[in-house]
Amino acid sequence: MKLAKFKSVFIGVGILGGAVAIVMLLSALKPKPEEEESSKAPMVVRTVPAADKQQIVFANFQGEVRAKTNIELVTQVNGKVMWVSNKFIEGGRFEPGEVLLQIDDADYLVALKSAQASVASAQVDLDIEMATAATNAREWEDLQGKPLDQANPLRLNKPQIDRAQARLDAANAELAAARLNYERTKISAPFSGRIMSKTAELGQFLARGASIGRVFATDAMEIRIPMTDVQIDELGLQVGYSAEESGSSGHPAKVSAVFGTEKHEWPGYLRSIDASVDNETRLMYATITVDDPFAARDDQSVPLVPGMFADVELASPRKIAGLEIPRTALRNGNQVYVFENEKLKLKPVKVVYTSNEFVIVANHGQSAINAGDKVITSSVPGAHEGMAVKLPVLSTPLNVEDGEPTPQIADPNTDESDQTDKVETPDASGQSEVADTDAHS
Repeated sequence: MKLAKFKSVFIGVGILGGAVAIVMLLSALKPKPEEEESSKAPMVVRTVPAADKQQIVFANFQGEVRAKTNIELVTQVNGKVMWVSNKFIEGGRFEPGEVLLQIDDADYLVALKSAQASVASAQVDLDIEMATAATNAREWEDLQGKPLDQANPLRLNKPQIDRAQARLDAANAELAAARLNYERTKISAPFSGRIMSKTAELGQFLARGASIGRVFATDAMEIRIPMTDVQIDELGLQVGYSAEESGSSGHPAKVSAVFGTEKHEWPGYLRSIDASVDNETRLMYATITVDDPFAARDDQSVPLVPGMFADVELASPRKIAGLEIPRTALRNGNQVYVFENEKLKLKPVKVVYTSNEFVIVANHGQSAINAGDKVITSSVPGAHEGMAVKLPVLSTPLNVEDGEPTPQIADPNTDESDQTDKVETPDASGQSEVADTDAHS
């Protein structure tokens, strides 16, 4: 029993020792890993030089077109509609003073004739009183032999003349009112325009003050655009600006809208900027005016009409000076990466103008870059101050046709050791084959 137990222990120890020896042998024979390079290879970046630029500031807005003059036509007398113009339809065009609708004028014509008769009667009464006054004046002079200024006014019939004159004035006023009411049976507008809506029909009875429709003038259209205080400042404008008060024709504006599949443009100008801030939007509104929007132009026949949504482009009267860089080069809104001595430098900048493609940053010490600095435009993951970077290298593949090397910029995402040049060599059949040659051979 003891001998068997001793053998089992001895075998176990031997197996364990053999396993340890094998592990140690394998560890000794394992190849050592290659030491990593102490530093990564510099990242290849693309750059563009910062360039001096004087830029006219443009700002784009949107708004709804509305007529500068848009009124509701209402009746000023009672009566039945007796006649309606063929032009009194939605979209109809009319001229100043052109009658669009007429109310029954029979009663008003009677009143007009009655007023005319009253005027004639009052005029006769005045003439009689004046004749009587003249007779009394002669009698006073003949019988009394005294000056007229010593006579009693009643003796000279002066109060009677004043009363007759007052009655004549009242009759003339009634005649004017009757004539005015008669003229008001014909409804028109004092400008050239178009019918926007119609609410009265032939035979309908209309009370005084009833609406018959809406019309708008075609001499000018307006567009109300919202503006921020930053936009007003960038454009060099003032709150409360008015073209009329400044004595100018207003800042030019380009108005455009898409009709169908084509874009149309109209010349306009900035007419005014509100002198208050909207309580709900916290914005200020400006008014853009387009004169004669229905006029046919050489380049288009589409008018600018109310209800359209239009784009407005305003240009500043002044230019902004600074350094131009691509918009993609701007980092975190106020920073750029600059290539200096094979290193990446973080430089703060002050943006003074932004467009879809580029930005203008202030110079003269307001930004940390200068004209000619190489601004990095490519993506740089993990960018930090002093990071090692390099520019793309030039490869010179051989052009067999003319025997001259053609410089090219190597792909920054491809390792230099993997770059190859391809040279066309003719085969036996006269066709060209492409042979790869090591770019570094």
